[in-house]
Amino acid sequence: MKGNFSIIFYLIIATNLYSQINTGIEFSSVSFEEAIKTSKELNRPIFIDFSTSWCGPCRQMDNLVFSDSIIGDFYNKNFICLKFDAEKGEGITLANKFEINAYPTLLFLSPQLETELKHIGYRGPKEFLELGYTVVNEKTADITHLNSLIDDEDIMEFSSFLSAYPSQLEKDLALLDYFRNIPQNKWYAPQFFYLIEDHAHSIFSPLSKLVVENRIRYSEMYGKERIDKFISRLMAFAFEAPKDLYGAPYKNLSDNEINKLLFSELSKIDPVLASKNSLDHEIILLCNSIRENYNNTEIWDALFEKVDYYNTHYAHFDEEWHNFPNNWYYRALKIIPKKLEIKNYNEASLKRAKSVLGESDYNKFEKGLCIGTVQTFVSGQNQSENSKKELTIALRILSKSQPVSKIWANNFLSRIKVSDNDINKYKEEIIKNAL
Repeated sequence: MKGNFSIIFYLIIATNLYSQINTGIEFSSVSFEEAIKTSKELNRPIFIDFSTSWCGPCRQMDNLVFSDSIIGDFYNKNFICLKFDAEKGEGITLANKFEINAYPTLLFLSPQLETELKHIGYRGPKEFLELGYTVVNEKTADITHLNSLIDDEDIMEFSSFLSAYPSQLEKDLALLDYFRNIPQNKWYAPQFFYLIEDHAHSIFSPLSKLVVENRIRYSEMYGKERIDKFISRLMAFAFEAPKDLYGAPYKNLSDNEINKLLFSELSKIDPVLASKNSLDHEIILLCNSIRENYNNTEIWDALFEKVDYYNTHYAHFDEEWHNFPNNWYYRALKIIPKKLEIKNYNEASLKRAKSVLGESDYNKFEKGLCIGTVQTFVSGQNQSENSKKELTIALRILSKSQPVSKIWANNFLSRIKVSDNDINKYKEEIIKNAL
């Protein structure tokens, strides 16, 4: 019965794929000065969304609020809508000008640049629409419009519910069941693609197949980079734990057999992304091997060779997707032993990397190794003399050439509780120079 439902479900939503697409707020790409001119000419207030690339609530605003067609209709008609990353380009200047210190900040300005309203933090669709009504002096929001908005609280609650699921297979089934209760005319709204994007785990599940088999259309709706990244992420999951993910048919196969089978299936979807993720999986396994065999020259050589090939053929995807799990900083994090009990581990690893890597890659490797050493030390229950020695090396390097963020310093350096003078001296220097 479940299998029949999946087929029917897939056929229905595939039929509806080319139905009318909802569009949300159309943020202008013009400069702030140009927006001011337009605002005065049209006598429309300016709405600015100040966000950052790392802000979770900002991403929720993008996916659950700004993408709604009803909100888009109202804001596009009544405001000049701008969006700035407060840590990049003109966004830095404007964030300082308007004293923006938290994200998201929703700023409403009159054509004369008087602050009409300033709100910090997430606002759901109904609340956000009401903000707009307040600024344009409409006393009562259109109740029909408010009632037609997608319930973001329901989506966020279900998203949190899915995050707690222990089994990925069960998570995929729960996601599919959830979509059964969504009106068909809303299945392709950005709010619901957000659920698929965040929680789909198996690339062979019905909802994932829907995106894969209608890839061109989804790319038109959400951008090619975003869809390629989504498909690639599902492939990475497949290589990471295929037996757990796909169940009984794979239980009796060797790791080599299962990887060959997976690669064959994933290559039918996208041979380039399949090769990228297969190679990345090999690199991860080599990093894990170095933890126990850090003096093995052959493993190091294989790692450098495969990473060089990866960087030549696939690193551009990570740049396009603003995704950085494959630079040498993150690879060095994977090389850190679970316990800091191997003598001269950091010195030997740094020496090996310095003999092969260019300056930029070596600096990333050095910082990753040092950051990983500190994090491993503070998470360990036993702090031996060898672990303190490795920690001292890491802190010395970080204090001299590798600035860290204040957030990281507060989270990790504050948890180092030892009486060693050198460790405490380096720790103080790092905190002082933290960005």
